[in-house]
Amino acid sequence: MCAVIFLLSEFPNWGGLCDTGKLQSPINLSLRRAVKGIYEVPLQGINYGETINAVTLVNNGHSVQISNFGIDLRLKGGPLASDYILEQIHFHWWSEHTIDSVRYPFEAHLVHRNANYENITAAAQQKDGIAVLAILFHASLQRNEAIDEILEYLPKVNKYEHIKKPIRVNVVFEVDDLLPEMDNYLTYNGSLTTPSCSEVVTWLVMAETYPITIDQIEAFKAVEFESGRTLNNNFRFVQNLNDRALIIVANRKTDDLSDNSSSRLHCTAVNVILFVLIVKLFL
Repeated sequence: MCAVIFLLSEFPNWGGLCDTGKLQSPINLSLRRAVKGIYEVPLQGINYGETINAVTLVNNGHSVQISNFGIDLRLKGGPLASDYILEQIHFHWWSEHTIDSVRYPFEAHLVHRNANYENITAAAQQKDGIAVLAILFHASLQRNEAIDEILEYLPKVNKYEHIKKPIRVNVVFEVDDLLPEMDNYLTYNGSLTTPSCSEVVTWLVMAETYPITIDQIEAFKAVEFESGRTLNNNFRFVQNLNDRALIIVANRKTDDLSDNSSSRLHCTAVNVILFVLIVKLFL
């Protein structure tokens, strides 16, 4: 695995549960510390392979978010006792989660609410209210076509005057285009990674990373959060695991993800070079 460790300044204290909570996210996903888990029902996305033709796109001041997919998209199985409805997708550049202390250049969060609750606000008040499917991206020469669909319209929302002014845009992609296979993942109980930091999230972090190019990441860096000030990064630093269980689910017959053999988490020599380039771009 190609590892790049970053020493960056800490975020200011947000107060409340963000500072005092014991189930905060993100965390470092230590493969050696994880325990193996098996669930009777595999984790699966319902209608994830259906074509989305339009979404609502917004710069919310701390990320770029898409929602209103026009399709009933659901997540079920694995550790989830209910169906969860996809509410929105947003992005972080660098990753929020790390894997064995490796921070990846990009992370997507697919935020779902428990179908038993009528809206995301109500779900955020319940212990089992939210499930977030997280995908970490590695630097690659291979473009991510689903990301390109979003980037086409990014100039319409990336300036400060666009903040919290959603627009409806025509896109053509499937949720599956953002995802590796959902056979291998890590799961734990955690929180939202922005205030109020509510500890109501079942996290499902894909063990296999997905490709993205440097120039695709660079486009997100042009997003402004204040007039003339861009979001060079928008991740929260890792939080203490405390006494939580970190479970690794490996349904696909591959090498043990907890060893240092041929896991999908390893990077190619090309990616080592690209990581060096990204360090220069982001710091």
